[in-house]
Amino acid sequence: MAKISLLLLVLVLFAFLHAYEAHRIGKFDEGLQKDLQAEAMMEEDLKAKKTSIQGLNSEMKTLSKSEQTLKQLGNDYKKDTDEAPYGKKLKKFSRLVKAKGVLGKKKKSASVIQKILKDLGLNGGRE
Repeated sequence: MAKISLLLLVLVLFAFLHAYEAHRIGKFDEGLQKDLQAEAMMEEDLKAKKTSIQGLNSEMKTLSKSEQTLKQLGNDYKKDTDEAPYGKKLKKFSRLVKAKGVLGKKKKSASVIQKILKDLGLNGGRE
């Protein structure tokens, strides 16, 4: 009888160990999936930041070129020389600024009454 009890105890211990390992592997898989999802989100965020940095670099180049042109124009104006050659450069810069939205768009201000009507969903709150 003691041998059977010992054998049952060993079988119960093996079953418990097997169940424990299966549970631990399941948690490991869940953690691995969470890590993979976090890594994918970080990669998407990194791509978005790279494109943002590239856009800022191009805007910076445009602004630095325009700054140099304006400095040259100022120096030529002080020296009373011809400023006509700068006309094309400044028009080009103006088009680039409008296309890229570097300076930002101005919003039309609305009255307080229009804002309240818009918040209420009434037709008078149009902008």
